Amino acid sequence: MTKKYRVVQWATGVVGSAALRGIVRHPKLELAGVKVYSDDKAGRDAGEIAGIDATGVTATKDVDEIIALAPDCILYCPLPWSLEEMCRLLEAGIHVITPCPYWFPFVQNPDVAKALSESCQRGGVNFHASGCNPGGIAERFPLTFTGWCNRIDRITMTECGDCRTYSSEGVMRELMNLGKTPEEADRNVLKEMLAKSWYEPIDMIAAGLGSEVVEYSAHHDYILANQDIETAVGIVKKDTIALNHYRHIGKTREGTEIVQEQIWYLDDLEQTRLQKKMDIPRASGWRIKLEGDVNLNVDVDFPPELTQDERVAQGLSTTGFHLVNAVPLVCEAEGPGMKTYLDLPMITGCMGEHVVAR
Repeated sequence: MTKKYRVVQWATGVVGSAALRGIVRHPKLELAGVKVYSDDKAGRDAGEIAGIDATGVTATKDVDEIIALAPDCILYCPLPWSLEEMCRLLEAGIHVITPCPYWFPFVQNPDVAKALSESCQRGGVNFHASGCNPGGIAERFPLTFTGWCNRIDRITMTECGDCRTYSSEGVMRELMNLGKTPEEADRNVLKEMLAKSWYEPIDMIAAGLGSEVVEYSAHHDYILANQDIETAVGIVKKDTIALNHYRHIGKTREGTEIVQEQIWYLDDLEQTRLQKKMDIPRASGWRIKLEGDVNLNVDVDFPPELTQDERVAQGLSTTGFHLVNAVPLVCEAEGPGMKTYLDLPMITGCMGEHVVAR
């Protein structure tokens, strides 16, 4: 019989709830526990929190209680996250998979990489940061398509998103700066951390190409709202940021440019709610562009018949499900240590337990 890995879901926001549903459905996983932060969720069945059938697993706010469960793995999804907490879980002998940083911290955050690596060694376990973007679009998928190329001049990953129905206030207002004034955005204490977070996948792509980044640059452009805009996290007021355009660029020793671009906005493509218009390549979704001796545009999108709410929900679910599908590979990877996409086999969905002899 295939081993089932006992998994704890840590935090049950929009991504955490998707991951929780994924754990319950995955044929190789067993839900061992749920860590929550509110009194409203504590003591409730995990299924009730995630909007599925009862699981028989009760959510708790108590960290010691979670560690005492001795799960194989924790899907760690809080915002904000805690490096100290991550290290504590690793040292307790629990594999940790997270959509939070750190995807490839060895260049941008060597002290963090050292702390996590040492905690993995002490606990005899592995750490893996995964997700959608970063965690897939930003590095895994571009690297896959570089296998079709020989000379690579530029790799660009662009994320476009109408965020009016995005329901995470922390992400919308603090990470995306939507609803802030430009002055507040420029003073955002998370600005340096965000830059490092986008440089991490740039560093990973460079490493995957057998190179290293020798020059970094960042460009932040904003467009303000010309009226109050209703969103899932409240009103974004006139004259505050309603379109945030980030570009983080790394140039390798050989001259290849690696670009991470985000266009987050609170409107449709007509942009009638904005003080000026920007040439946006697509309504919502992702584009991976490779330029060199082979030129590729790879668009990743959801079907047009989905509503905007459904598109956002499925987009967030991709992060949660990617974490879930990584569990067996991370638990089985030779270790202990930090595991990136450069260290793991392909992460795929799992619909059964059949193995073909080969």
